[in-house]
Amino acid sequence: MSEGQGRGATGLFVSQSNFLKSGGGVQSCTREFIDVIKAADVDLTILPFEPDRRFSTSLLRLVDSSPFVRPFAPDLLTKIEAAARRTPFDFVFLNQEVLAVLAPFLRSTLGAHCKIVVLSHGLEHTDLLHMIRLRGRLPISGRTRPTASVLLGRIFLAEQHFRRVVDGVCAISPFDADLERWLGTRHVIWLPRVVTSQPLAWQPTPGRLGFVGTLDHAPNLEGLVAILEVMARQQTKGMMVRVVGSMDIAEWLRSRFEHVEALGALDDAALAAEAATWTAFLHPIFCLPRGASTKLALGLSWEIPVVTTPPGRRGYLWREGGPLEVETPEAFVAACQALDPAGAAQSRRDVQRAVATSPTVGSVAAEMRAFLAKL
Repeated sequence: MSEGQGRGATGLFVSQSNFLKSGGGVQSCTREFIDVIKAADVDLTILPFEPDRRFSTSLLRLVDSSPFVRPFAPDLLTKIEAAARRTPFDFVFLNQEVLAVLAPFLRSTLGAHCKIVVLSHGLEHTDLLHMIRLRGRLPISGRTRPTASVLLGRIFLAEQHFRRVVDGVCAISPFDADLERWLGTRHVIWLPRVVTSQPLAWQPTPGRLGFVGTLDHAPNLEGLVAILEVMARQQTKGMMVRVVGSMDIAEWLRSRFEHVEALGALDDAALAAEAATWTAFLHPIFCLPRGASTKLALGLSWEIPVVTTPPGRRGYLWREGGPLEVETPEAFVAACQALDPAGAAQSRRDVQRAVATSPTVGSVAAEMRAFLAKL
């Protein structure tokens, strides 16, 4: 980095302002990136920006829904120039991969000495492909203008094009890191998720299972429907899945599956109280989505039994223990059925061991520090 020049490294962190607030998975990953970069001894300046809300941009998105189309308000470029005049930045960190569109401007404005690092929450084309694959079967929101094939091609080419200019990409799963290398990214690292222990006063109700997640996210909904179909087909008795998420889709699930109770959205306190009654936290993912599943960190942090899959736990590491991990919807339901009081207690202990032996901000920061030094 820059210690040899007699000062610590400096960095500019560019992020949409909404991602810097509390909230869902994107906000959680954003906070984690900031904590890790600061712990890697980078003096960080955070530059929030607003999306482009001009009327002309709204009209343009009616014919082209690519997230690479005008992702930020025009004044962002002026703000970056002003910040760079105040501080000679060693690094610019772009929070979310669509901000790679800034790379040519940054290279010409800040010079070759300033390294451009994309903090990827996952490649856009990955989940778009899942949405296209499943949109005929599931009530998934999403725009594919002008057509699905044209949009997918435009996004894929944009991702590949801007990788020529950036100096490195930090991904949050091995899958995304491999995709980055496939795109030709010169320097890639994947950083494991940090899980913080926030145990619940667990008093499980037998047979009560819980799901919390973004229901219009194609891989989430596909996985949940897959296990509900197995329960319906096997006429599973004594099990109920309490679904926290979009009420419209939760009601769609409830109308089709007798094993569903729709709770809608819950605030943090209500969600914690509800989850304390679950025999297990369900995280069924049977395809490879973008990024890492932030909701898995939530279930693990509660230190209650968790049932997931290999794709579901992508982006996580631990030295001991772990959630119950299966590969098929049938095995997933069987694992839930095996959670009698003794089985659930053992599963909880395994989750507690995983949380205790997961990476810390400090250990991930050491990886980030070494990565930045290579740039």
